[in-house]
Amino acid sequence: MKVYISADMEGVTGVTHPEDVIPGRSQYERFRRFLTADVNAAIDGAARSGASDFLVNEAHDGMRNIVLEELDPRAEVIVGQRKPLVMVEGIEDADVAFFVGYHARAGVEGVLSHTYSSPTEVIGVQLNGEPCSEARMNAAFAGSLGIPVGLVTGDDRTCEEAESLYVGVRTARVKIAIDRYTACCLSPDAARILVQETAADAVSGVDDLTAYAPDGPYTFTIEFATASTAAGVLHFPQLERIGDRVVSWTHEDYATAYRMFIGVMSMVHSDPDYG
Repeated sequence: MKVYISADMEGVTGVTHPEDVIPGRSQYERFRRFLTADVNAAIDGAARSGASDFLVNEAHDGMRNIVLEELDPRAEVIVGQRKPLVMVEGIEDADVAFFVGYHARAGVEGVLSHTYSSPTEVIGVQLNGEPCSEARMNAAFAGSLGIPVGLVTGDDRTCEEAESLYVGVRTARVKIAIDRYTACCLSPDAARILVQETAADAVSGVDDLTAYAPDGPYTFTIEFATASTAAGVLHFPQLERIGDRVVSWTHEDYATAYRMFIGVMSMVHSDPDYG
């Protein structure tokens, strides 16, 4: 069995502040090791239930966060930012997907909640008229290939969303959000044990899983923080500006709609501060 792990960082236990997850900031080196340990725990748990092939995709910020010399040697890892499918690069041959260290969508009170960009740039994203997190859009891409999501780790808001959408998914709730910048967290050791045990359960119960594959056509809608940002992304002929700060597009093929999302987000730039 091939397990694919998309590894984000905001959902790791203890992470509650941008200083924890931005390369070069005061707490980053500490928490990138927590992330690496959680990825290793997911690999070890899956292996205990019979999985033998592991591909890890870096899915946070510059996508060079995992401490490679500490990564489980049974895994290969995709490192680097310039990837056509970004958070789901390399997923195509997987039997099951794990989302480790994931976070809640923009606009909810999850820890460091956002969708693909800072809340100062993107207020919210919808897929077919429903609020859409990074996890949801990535799960839909996996589902378009027939690949189910078996494990999601993160805060309580992240896990609740996963359980409401992905049939059979196992979740490891490593912290409870109190505020966007505050959480009640498990200790790192307790979090790793939980991730390990939940990953093992996900692989042993893989037959319980159903790929998340919403019906098309697929409409993405993005609400930006400013009208200037919305105007600045209108370089695809399929995009429609449906409000001063809102753009939308529709495609019959999910992979194409998703790639358009990635293309639009690549053009997003913060407006200069005023005053």
